[in-house]
Amino acid sequence: MRIKMKKNKIIYAAAITGMAAASIYGINKTINIIANTKSTLANPNGLQYKWRLGNIFYTKQGTGKPVLLIHDLTCGSSSAEWKFIASQYAKTHTVYTLDLIGCGKSDKPPVTYTNYMYVQLITDFIKNIINHRTDVVATGYSSSFVLMSCFSDSTLFDKIVLINPDNIIKGKMISGNQKIIKKLIELPIIGTTIYNLANTKKSYYRMFKNYYCHNFSLIRRNVVRAYYEASHYGSMTSKYLFASIISNYTGINVTNAVKNINNSIFIIGSEHEPDIRQKIKAYTELNSSIECAIINEAKHLPQLEKPGELLAQIEIFLS
Repeated sequence: MRIKMKKNKIIYAAAITGMAAASIYGINKTINIIANTKSTLANPNGLQYKWRLGNIFYTKQGTGKPVLLIHDLTCGSSSAEWKFIASQYAKTHTVYTLDLIGCGKSDKPPVTYTNYMYVQLITDFIKNIINHRTDVVATGYSSSFVLMSCFSDSTLFDKIVLINPDNIIKGKMISGNQKIIKKLIELPIIGTTIYNLANTKKSYYRMFKNYYCHNFSLIRRNVVRAYYEASHYGSMTSKYLFASIISNYTGINVTNAVKNINNSIFIIGSEHEPDIRQKIKAYTELNSSIECAIINEAKHLPQLEKPGELLAQIEIFLS
């Protein structure tokens, strides 16, 4: 009798657990579907580059000397970051934008995302799609990808513009705890739930108010919506990039690259970006030929907050 009762309890517990798991999966799936209903990321100029690790969404517009615009690396980032700059700069240049793998409308394979992966993507994209020495403009975290790509093959690059670049020393040994966190987030149901809780629409509004912009009132609601949609676009595999970023698999020390690159480098910082002057100083101490400028009354994403002023600075340097 006791054995039978224990057996019934185990079956009951298993049934409850199974129903709970199914319910959570259903909620996660619903979040993914709803996030993609408004198609904020739709772009009539969209093209596709079949890269070895997945399809890469990109745009090409205008004629003239090529320039590649690369967005920051967050789960909500995409080429939508460059919408205004790209359309204006295309009046005099051939402007390319791309969604980095794991971001936006590009594929989001269930892999470990590393700095080297993005270096290879940028290198291959310039070789196979642009097929010409090009100017490159990159934001934040993605600055390291461009610097390491140029360090690897400078013949692909002309001038480089870095907008609010990350710290020079970003890479470090990955701890055991970070590896555990990464594996946890990559779990089928638990990991997806953690990801969804960290990437809500409210969290992106907070990010824009506290980190991306100095004056949030200048930002349209559909811009924030695009970030939220990008973080859930496609299948439920965005969590793999999220896991790699927070576990520092995408970080790298760019000291040697900054020291040895002979290409012209221009850093544009924002007045209210935390520690930006110290960051610029660290770059210029390694390479005295680096030029710099500051955009007033802006924070991390001046291309969204002060696009006119940023475009003017880019045009001055790349002209």
